[in-house]
Amino acid sequence: MQVQRVNNTQPNFQALKVQTVTQNIGQSIKTIDVYSLNYKDKALLDRMLEIVKNQSFPKDKKLLGADSVREVFENGIKRAKNLTELAVDRVMLAVENGKRIVGIMDIEGRGDQRVRGLAVWNGDKLTRDSLVRAGVKDTAKMDEYALILPTEKSSDSIKRYYRGLGFYTPKDEKDLMLEYDRIKKVNVINDENVNIKDFYHKRNVDLVNILKLDA
Repeated sequence: MQVQRVNNTQPNFQALKVQTVTQNIGQSIKTIDVYSLNYKDKALLDRMLEIVKNQSFPKDKKLLGADSVREVFENGIKRAKNLTELAVDRVMLAVENGKRIVGIMDIEGRGDQRVRGLAVWNGDKLTRDSLVRAGVKDTAKMDEYALILPTEKSSDSIKRYYRGLGFYTPKDEKDLMLEYDRIKKVNVINDENVNIKDFYHKRNVDLVNILKLDA
């Protein structure tokens, strides 16, 4: 999905950049930026929901939390419009090479952090791993919280994938998770060709100047 520049009369949309992941692929470079969205981005989020009404999403074989990519995307964007700056819930958006929205992760914070939905529609492992890593890092900064994936009913191949990122199923649990005593030790992305930059103070970024809707 691509985003179009909104008229200059529109307000700025100050999404919070939390992470940039850059991968060297031969002589090319792929960059995945992860942004955290909230109510300040409402006008842009409304625009995104309007645009996808006429678009189709590719399937995601490792989808979590819903029956379709569209459902995860729309649910996440609608929730983001109501999140305050102090909310422990988070909706994170992945943007590829500063142009395309390619993934979303919706996390609900009620004590432990639970992923409500995770979808990637560019078929890219780096995008998915970048979103997961951002969620892990944010949760690790909280006191004694686990990050839980809705995987109880997922296929074995999906469970294997997330186990490969460090998640596991504790005794007497049914979902994959990272408990608070292990979450700070997990390195979701371990690739010498990947460079990661975290923005611990979360930089405000004007998404209107980065993305181009309908382009």
